[in-house]
Amino acid sequence: MRKAFATRFGKLWHHIRDEHTEPHRLGAAVALGLFVGCLPLYGIHLGICIGLAWALRLNKATVYLAANISNPFLAPLLVAAGIGIGEWIRFGYWRPIELTAGHDFISKLALFSGQIPDMFLSCLLGDAVLGVVLAVVFGPAVWAWARWRRARAT
Repeated sequence: MRKAFATRFGKLWHHIRDEHTEPHRLGAAVALGLFVGCLPLYGIHLGICIGLAWALRLNKATVYLAANISNPFLAPLLVAAGIGIGEWIRFGYWRPIELTAGHDFISKLALFSGQIPDMFLSCLLGDAVLGVVLAVVFGPAVWAWARWRRARAT
């Protein structure tokens, strides 16, 4: 029984690790993960990442690892930047936001409490723009790195 579990786990690990690891797919996986991770949809990133990675035939683990840019250390910064960018896009002026406001936004789950739906819209818009910028910068960088690594290995 123990050996059967180890064999199954080993096969699953190799499948997750080696699935869709061509350089262009890894670059796309990182780009998609960064975009999804920037969105203020906390709690459903895993489902979004796995669903999109499956639909686009990308490495699921890479997409989800890249989406973890919204970890507890960076999420307040992403939210504050998203609100600022979103307010600038929507209203034409930069609204100064402190990191504490980003932390309060996350802790109160403004989307579900209905307290700050207008701010959530700005955050969603701003974080989408921020996610596109990060995806455009880091997706091609990972693609180039993976191409270089693959060429070096052969």
